[in-house]
Amino acid sequence: MSMRKSMLVSGVLAVACFVAVSVKAEDKKEAPKAEAAVAEATEAPEFINLEKAKLGAVKFPHKLHADKLGCAACHEGDKPLFAQKTAGGMKMADMYAGKSCGHCHNGKEMAVGEAKKVVFAAKGACTKCHKKK
Repeated sequence: MSMRKSMLVSGVLAVACFVAVSVKAEDKKEAPKAEAAVAEATEAPEFINLEKAKLGAVKFPHKLHADKLGCAACHEGDKPLFAQKTAGGMKMADMYAGKSCGHCHNGKEMAVGEAKKVVFAAKGACTKCHKKK
């Protein structure tokens, strides 16, 4: 085989290998997201304790919410619902404006599974969530 043909065959094989490896890498990128979504739904923590709340700690029934509404109701993709890295944490004013918990906990009727239910409003119902020690 001539040197030119040998170089051509080597180049074609290199491109074919690169394409095959790239396709496999894309498959691996997508698989963990799908697996993570299933794992999150089945492994949701029973409660999330928010100890730093000014009015008293909040013991959020995470699994109850995940089971009734599904993860996507609060979590978008693989992003956490709340960025807990900020010093200020969650603000009640934001909830009253319909953000975070206030999106559903607004005193209005909403779909919960197959049924419609009036969910208590965050405003004026402090002790439903906040518990003094």
